[in-house]
Amino acid sequence: MRVTAAAIQSELTALQILSRPWNGLRSDSKSGAATLAPISDGFEGSNRASGAFSALLTYSASGALSDGTNAIAAIKAMAKSSAFRNAAQGSADDEVRALVRDGKLAELPALDEAQYAGLSKSEQSIYGVVRTLQGLYDAMPKTIEQALSDRVKSVLDTYPESIARMQDQLSSVSPAEAELIKQNIVGYQQELEAALQGRMQIHATDSSMVTATEEFSASGGEFGWSGRGVTVHADIPALQRAYGTKNVLPGDSPYFGTYVITW
Repeated sequence: MRVTAAAIQSELTALQILSRPWNGLRSDSKSGAATLAPISDGFEGSNRASGAFSALLTYSASGALSDGTNAIAAIKAMAKSSAFRNAAQGSADDEVRALVRDGKLAELPALDEAQYAGLSKSEQSIYGVVRTLQGLYDAMPKTIEQALSDRVKSVLDTYPESIARMQDQLSSVSPAEAELIKQNIVGYQQELEAALQGRMQIHATDSSMVTATEEFSASGGEFGWSGRGVTVHADIPALQRAYGTKNVLPGDSPYFGTYVITW
């Protein structure tokens, strides 16, 4: 039996950007929601000199930009480059994806309302596309070791509270629901124990058991922005047989490929 598409999906497969950009990208622990304003179409400066792109690169040297003033300068430099022609129209392309993925663009900070309103429509669109992609790529582990450490940290940070919350629910649900919750609690406790005891392991996988769709798209419309990152497809029974455990968690990163965490 093969489990595909909907079975396993990375935590940052989708960012739904629902409101205003000056509040920044705020993740919702349940839905992965984040905030940014709706962005209009339009491109200004598409035929300007290619030398404008070198100006953009000067804003990349020090990593994250320190404030909105520097960010606005960087955005305006992007708007002068044909590399951001599609971003100015509200969509990502391979060139912009590569710039963000490889850390060639300084990380854009949140703009306040006045700063955002001062951008042209195409500049607002570039800001939305680039920040959406930066949020997606920033969430991806850069090495296979980081993928494991990120998972262990997440389990240690969140599972005790999750287990306590599920235990509190047991007295207020039906017997059938309580049984399902108890099963979930057991699974959470087993993974928590494995993380505490250092028993979680990570393995690179081949394409016969784990594949991934790396979309990393960003698009905007009247009601806001949306972005999609990685969707992982896995043959769970094959992974369980290969690693001799029922506890398998497949994943993918654009920086090193597919993997599976076991415990």
